[in-house]
Amino acid sequence: MELRAYWAIIWRRIWVIALVVGVVALFAGFQYYHLRKTPGALKAYHSDITLQIGLQAPSHTVAINAGTNTNPAYADYIAAAETLADELTTGPILTSNEFTTQVYQQIQQDTAKIVQYCQCTRPDLSNLNPSTIGAALSAVRAHALVTVSVTWPTREGAWAIATAVGEVSAAHISEYIDYAVHTPATLSPRAESQPLVSAKVINKASDPAQVPGTSANRQTLLIMLLFVSLLIGLAVAFLIEYLDDRIHSKEDVVQLLQLPVYGEVPRAPGQRKDSHSSAK
Repeated sequence: MELRAYWAIIWRRIWVIALVVGVVALFAGFQYYHLRKTPGALKAYHSDITLQIGLQAPSHTVAINAGTNTNPAYADYIAAAETLADELTTGPILTSNEFTTQVYQQIQQDTAKIVQYCQCTRPDLSNLNPSTIGAALSAVRAHALVTVSVTWPTREGAWAIATAVGEVSAAHISEYIDYAVHTPATLSPRAESQPLVSAKVINKASDPAQVPGTSANRQTLLIMLLFVSLLIGLAVAFLIEYLDDRIHSKEDVVQLLQLPVYGEVPRAPGQRKDSHSSAK
Protein backbone atom coordinates (compact mmCIF):
# COMPACT_ATOMS: atom_id res chain seq x y z
CA MET A 1 0.00 0.00 0.00
CA GLU A 2 2.82 2.39 0.88
CA LEU A 3 4.53 1.75 -2.45
CA ARG A 4 1.32 2.68 -4.26
CA ALA A 5 1.12 5.87 -2.19
CA TYR A 6 4.71 6.74 -3.00
CA TRP A 7 4.08 6.13 -6.67
CA ALA A 8 0.98 8.31 -6.56
CA ILE A 9 3.04 11.14 -5.05
CA ILE A 10 5.73 10.74 -7.70
CA TRP A 11 3.17 10.73 -10.49
CA ARG A 12 1.44 13.78 -9.06
CA ARG A 13 4.72 15.68 -8.83
CA ILE A 14 6.30 14.29 -11.97
CA TRP A 15 6.63 17.81 -13.38
CA VAL A 16 9.06 18.73 -10.59
CA ILE A 17 11.27 15.71 -11.31
CA ALA A 18 11.14 16.35 -15.06
CA LEU A 19 12.07 19.99 -14.54
CA VAL A 20 15.12 19.24 -12.35
CA VAL A 21 16.37 16.39 -14.53
CA GLY A 22 15.69 18.35 -17.71
CA VAL A 23 17.73 21.38 -16.61
CA VAL A 24 20.65 19.20 -15.52
CA ALA A 25 20.40 17.14 -18.72
CA LEU A 26 20.68 20.30 -20.82
CA PHE A 27 23.75 21.37 -18.87
CA ALA A 28 25.33 17.89 -19.11
CA GLY A 29 24.58 17.70 -22.83
CA PHE A 30 26.23 21.05 -23.46
CA GLN A 31 29.31 20.02 -21.47
CA TYR A 32 29.53 16.69 -23.30
CA TYR A 33 29.21 18.43 -26.68
CA HIS A 34 32.03 20.77 -25.67
CA LEU A 35 34.20 17.79 -24.66
CA ARG A 36 33.51 16.04 -27.98
CA LYS A 37 34.61 19.14 -29.87
CA THR A 38 37.80 19.63 -27.80
CA PRO A 39 40.71 17.61 -29.29
CA GLY A 40 42.22 15.18 -26.81
CA ALA A 41 39.53 15.73 -24.16
CA LEU A 42 37.87 12.30 -24.29
CA LYS A 43 40.54 10.26 -26.08
CA ALA A 44 44.18 10.69 -27.03
CA TYR A 45 47.07 8.68 -28.48
CA HIS A 46 50.33 7.70 -26.81
CA SER A 47 53.66 7.00 -28.54
CA ASP A 48 57.11 6.27 -27.05
CA ILE A 49 60.64 6.60 -28.39
CA THR A 50 63.76 5.39 -26.57
CA LEU A 51 67.09 7.23 -26.74
CA GLN A 52 70.51 6.16 -25.48
CA ILE A 53 72.46 9.10 -24.06
CA GLY A 54 76.25 8.85 -24.08
CA LEU A 55 79.52 10.57 -24.91
CA GLN A 56 81.28 10.47 -28.24
CA ALA A 57 84.56 8.60 -27.78
CA PRO A 58 87.65 10.81 -28.26
CA SER A 59 90.03 9.99 -31.08
CA HIS A 60 92.76 8.91 -28.68
CA THR A 61 90.63 6.39 -26.73
CA VAL A 62 92.64 3.40 -25.59
CA ALA A 63 91.76 0.24 -27.52
CA ILE A 64 89.60 -2.45 -26.03
CA ASN A 65 91.64 -5.57 -25.20
CA ALA A 66 89.95 -8.94 -24.99
CA GLY A 67 86.53 -7.40 -24.61
CA THR A 68 87.49 -5.18 -21.62
CA ASN A 69 87.81 -1.40 -21.94
CA THR A 70 91.21 -0.39 -20.56
CA ASN A 71 90.62 3.33 -20.99
CA PRO A 72 90.95 4.83 -17.49
CA ALA A 73 88.13 7.32 -18.31
CA TYR A 74 85.65 4.57 -19.30
CA ALA A 75 83.97 4.35 -15.88
CA ASP A 76 83.72 8.13 -15.82
CA TYR A 77 82.02 8.08 -19.21
CA ILE A 78 79.41 5.55 -18.00
CA ALA A 79 78.63 7.58 -14.88
CA ALA A 80 78.52 10.80 -16.90
CA ALA A 81 76.13 9.25 -19.44
CA GLU A 82 73.68 8.37 -16.67
CA THR A 83 73.97 11.87 -15.25
CA LEU A 84 73.32 13.37 -18.68
CA ALA A 85 70.32 11.07 -19.21
CA ASP A 86 68.94 12.24 -15.89
CA GLU A 87 69.48 15.85 -16.97
CA LEU A 88 67.45 15.23 -20.13
CA THR A 89 64.69 13.48 -18.17
CA THR A 90 64.24 15.87 -15.25
CA GLY A 91 65.56 19.12 -16.70
CA PRO A 92 63.74 21.73 -18.74
CA ILE A 93 65.26 20.66 -22.06
CA LEU A 94 62.30 18.76 -23.51
CA THR A 95 59.90 21.58 -22.73
CA SER A 96 62.21 24.45 -23.67
CA ASN A 97 61.12 26.70 -26.52
CA GLU A 98 64.38 26.06 -28.43
CA PHE A 99 63.96 22.28 -28.37
CA THR A 100 60.23 22.25 -29.18
CA THR A 101 60.76 24.75 -32.00
CA GLN A 102 63.34 22.44 -33.57
CA VAL A 103 60.93 19.52 -33.17
CA TYR A 104 58.20 21.58 -34.85
CA GLN A 105 60.50 22.46 -37.75
CA GLN A 106 61.54 18.82 -38.08
CA ILE A 107 57.91 17.77 -38.33
CA GLN A 108 57.45 20.23 -41.20
CA GLN A 109 60.38 18.57 -42.96
CA ASP A 110 58.92 15.11 -42.30
CA THR A 111 55.60 15.84 -44.02
CA ALA A 112 56.12 13.23 -46.73
CA LYS A 113 57.09 10.64 -44.12
CA ILE A 114 53.99 11.42 -42.04
CA VAL A 115 51.74 11.17 -45.09
CA GLN A 116 53.22 7.79 -45.88
CA TYR A 117 52.72 6.62 -42.30
CA CYS A 118 49.06 7.63 -42.00
CA GLN A 119 48.31 6.85 -45.66
CA CYS A 120 46.35 10.05 -46.03
CA THR A 121 46.72 13.21 -48.08
CA ARG A 122 46.38 15.66 -45.18
CA PRO A 123 47.55 14.38 -41.77
CA ASP A 124 45.56 15.66 -38.81
CA LEU A 125 48.20 17.09 -36.45
CA SER A 126 45.65 18.99 -34.30
CA ASN A 127 46.87 22.46 -33.35
CA LEU A 128 50.56 21.71 -33.65
CA ASN A 129 52.92 24.40 -32.37
CA PRO A 130 56.01 24.55 -30.11
CA SER A 131 54.04 25.28 -26.92
CA THR A 132 51.59 22.40 -27.37
CA ILE A 133 54.46 20.06 -28.25
CA GLY A 134 56.21 20.87 -24.97
CA ALA A 135 53.03 20.15 -23.00
CA ALA A 136 52.68 16.74 -24.69
CA LEU A 137 56.17 15.46 -23.76
CA SER A 138 57.27 13.48 -20.71
CA ALA A 139 60.28 11.25 -20.07
CA VAL A 140 61.59 8.51 -17.77
CA ARG A 141 65.14 7.18 -17.41
CA ALA A 142 66.63 3.72 -16.94
CA HIS A 143 70.42 4.06 -16.60
CA ALA A 144 71.51 5.86 -19.80
CA LEU A 145 68.27 5.07 -21.66
CA VAL A 146 65.64 7.79 -21.85
CA THR A 147 62.10 6.97 -22.98
CA VAL A 148 60.27 10.04 -24.23
CA SER A 149 56.49 9.72 -24.25
CA VAL A 150 54.11 11.76 -26.39
CA THR A 151 50.38 12.10 -25.68
CA TRP A 152 48.50 13.79 -28.51
CA PRO A 153 44.88 14.11 -29.68
CA THR A 154 45.55 12.40 -33.04
CA ARG A 155 47.33 9.20 -33.97
CA GLU A 156 49.54 10.65 -36.70
CA GLY A 157 50.37 13.65 -34.53
CA ALA A 158 51.67 11.48 -31.69
CA TRP A 159 53.83 9.44 -34.06
CA ALA A 160 55.14 12.53 -35.88
CA ILE A 161 56.18 14.27 -32.65
CA ALA A 162 57.87 11.16 -31.23
CA THR A 163 59.77 10.61 -34.47
CA ALA A 164 60.86 14.26 -34.65
CA VAL A 165 62.05 14.17 -31.02
CA GLY A 166 64.31 11.25 -31.89
CA GLU A 167 65.68 12.98 -34.98
CA VAL A 168 66.33 16.29 -33.22
CA SER A 169 67.94 14.56 -30.24
CA ALA A 170 70.24 12.47 -32.42
CA ALA A 171 71.37 15.50 -34.42
CA HIS A 172 71.43 18.30 -31.84
CA ILE A 173 71.50 16.88 -28.30
CA SER A 174 74.97 18.33 -27.68
CA GLU A 175 73.49 21.79 -28.14
CA TYR A 176 71.25 21.28 -25.11
CA ILE A 177 73.43 19.23 -22.76
CA ASP A 178 76.97 20.43 -22.09
CA TYR A 179 79.24 17.72 -20.65
CA ALA A 180 81.74 20.23 -19.33
CA VAL A 181 79.05 21.98 -17.29
CA HIS A 182 77.12 19.01 -15.98
CA THR A 183 79.96 16.59 -15.19
CA PRO A 184 80.00 15.91 -11.42
CA ALA A 185 83.11 17.00 -9.53
CA THR A 186 83.87 13.39 -8.61
CA LEU A 187 84.36 12.49 -12.26
CA SER A 188 87.69 13.15 -13.83
CA PRO A 189 87.66 12.93 -17.61
CA ARG A 190 91.21 12.66 -18.82
CA ALA A 191 90.68 13.79 -22.36
CA GLU A 192 92.35 17.00 -23.42
CA SER A 193 89.06 18.20 -24.93
CA GLN A 194 85.64 17.42 -23.51
CA PRO A 195 83.74 14.81 -25.56
CA LEU A 196 80.41 15.80 -27.06
CA VAL A 197 77.14 14.39 -25.79
CA SER A 198 75.43 12.04 -28.21
CA ALA A 199 71.97 10.52 -28.47
CA LYS A 200 71.11 7.35 -30.37
CA VAL A 201 67.62 6.14 -31.18
CA ILE A 202 67.30 2.65 -29.69
CA ASN A 203 63.59 2.09 -30.30
CA LYS A 204 61.81 4.08 -33.00
CA ALA A 205 58.51 5.79 -32.32
CA SER A 206 55.98 3.16 -31.33
CA ASP A 207 52.65 2.81 -33.07
CA PRO A 208 50.34 5.14 -31.07
CA ALA A 209 47.92 3.45 -28.69
CA GLN A 210 44.62 5.02 -27.74
CA VAL A 211 44.46 6.26 -24.13
CA PRO A 212 41.87 8.25 -22.13
CA GLY A 213 42.00 11.96 -22.81
CA THR A 214 42.75 14.69 -20.31
CA SER A 215 39.05 15.16 -19.48
CA ALA A 216 37.82 11.59 -19.88
CA ASN A 217 36.78 11.42 -16.21
CA ARG A 218 34.40 14.33 -16.74
CA GLN A 219 32.23 12.07 -18.91
CA THR A 220 31.65 9.80 -15.91
CA LEU A 221 30.98 12.82 -13.72
CA LEU A 222 28.30 14.02 -16.12
CA ILE A 223 26.53 10.65 -15.93
CA MET A 224 26.71 10.72 -12.14
CA LEU A 225 25.33 14.26 -12.23
CA LEU A 226 22.24 13.05 -14.10
CA PHE A 227 21.69 10.32 -11.50
CA VAL A 228 22.09 12.83 -8.65
CA SER A 229 19.63 15.19 -10.35
CA LEU A 230 17.06 12.38 -10.38
CA LEU A 231 17.51 11.88 -6.65
CA ILE A 232 17.24 15.63 -6.05
CA GLY A 233 14.09 15.77 -8.16
CA LEU A 234 12.51 12.97 -6.10
CA ALA A 235 13.51 14.69 -2.87
CA VAL A 236 12.00 18.01 -4.00
CA ALA A 237 8.80 16.25 -5.10
CA PHE A 238 8.33 14.62 -1.69
CA LEU A 239 9.18 17.90 0.05
CA ILE A 240 6.49 19.77 -1.92
CA GLU A 241 4.05 16.96 -1.16
CA TYR A 242 4.87 17.22 2.53
CA LEU A 243 4.32 20.98 2.58
CA ASP A 244 1.05 20.71 0.61
CA ASP A 245 -1.83 20.28 3.10
CA ARG A 246 -4.56 19.96 0.47
CA ILE A 247 -6.66 16.76 0.21
CA HIS A 248 -6.26 15.04 -3.15
CA SER A 249 -7.92 11.64 -2.65
CA LYS A 250 -10.00 9.53 -0.27
CA GLU A 251 -6.81 7.90 0.92
CA ASP A 252 -5.72 11.32 2.21
CA VAL A 253 -9.02 11.59 4.12
CA VAL A 254 -8.58 8.17 5.71
CA GLN A 255 -5.04 8.96 6.71
CA LEU A 256 -5.93 12.42 8.07
CA LEU A 257 -9.14 11.57 10.00
CA GLN A 258 -8.43 7.93 10.77
CA LEU A 259 -12.05 7.14 9.75
CA PRO A 260 -13.36 4.84 7.04
CA VAL A 261 -15.01 6.22 3.90
CA TYR A 262 -18.55 4.83 3.35
CA GLY A 263 -19.45 6.82 0.27
CA GLU A 264 -18.01 9.08 -2.34
CA VAL A 265 -19.69 11.76 -4.44
CA PRO A 266 -18.45 11.59 -8.05
CA ARG A 267 -16.96 14.65 -9.64
CA ALA A 268 -19.50 16.74 -11.56
CA PRO A 269 -19.16 16.89 -15.34
CA GLY A 270 -17.20 19.84 -16.72
CA GLN A 271 -18.98 23.01 -17.80
CA ARG A 272 -17.56 22.76 -21.29
CA LYS A 273 -19.07 19.33 -21.72
CA ASP A 274 -22.50 20.48 -20.54
CA SER A 275 -22.53 23.51 -22.84
CA HIS A 276 -21.55 21.34 -25.74
CA SER A 277 -24.41 18.93 -24.99
CA SER A 278 -26.90 21.79 -24.69
CA ALA A 279 -25.84 23.18 -28.03
CA LYS A 280 -26.75 19.90 -29.59
